[in-house]
Amino acid sequence: MEMNRDVHLKNFKSSELIFDNDETIIILKFIFSSQHSIIDELDITDEVREFAQGLLVEVVDASYAMGFIDSLFRSTMNLQDGAKKVIIKFGRSAAKHWFSHATAKDLMQIKIYDRVREQLSYSFVRVLVLYLNGIAKTNSRHFSVLAFNLNNKVIWS
Repeated sequence: MEMNRDVHLKNFKSSELIFDNDETIIILKFIFSSQHSIIDELDITDEVREFAQGLLVEVVDASYAMGFIDSLFRSTMNLQDGAKKVIIKFGRSAAKHWFSHATAKDLMQIKIYDRVREQLSYSFVRVLVLYLNGIAKTNSRHFSVLAFNLNNKVIWS
C-alpha cells in the first residue's frame, strides 16, 4: 500500500522558534543523516532554524498520519542523547495547532517513522544546499511530495 502526501513546511514567527543554534544542528543532522559535512558548514540563521523546526513538525506529523505505534525510545536505531533531548523539548514546547495528525497527547511520547525521516531528507536536501550557499528564499514555504510504502515496518524511535 502506498501513501502520497503533499508537504508544505510550516512557517514560524521568530517568537515561535523553539530551538537554539546547537539544537538546530542536531535536528538537521537527525533529518539529513548523510549530510553532516554540509550541516557543519551552515550559518545558523533564523531562516535555517525555521527550516529545521518545519522539518521536525513534518516528520512527527507524517509519522502520526501513518499510524505507527512504537514509542520513541524503543528502537533498533541508537539515538544520541542530544537528539532525544531536542525531541522531548519539542514535544513540550510545540504549539498543538502546528499539527494536522499528532495530538497533544501524542506530543508527550513522540513517535517517528524512519521511512518518513528518510523521505523528508531526500525531498528537502536541495533546500539544505540552498541554505549552505546562501541562496535559499527567505519567508518561502518549502514544498515537496512524500511517498511511502506502508508495508515497510522499520520504526525509528
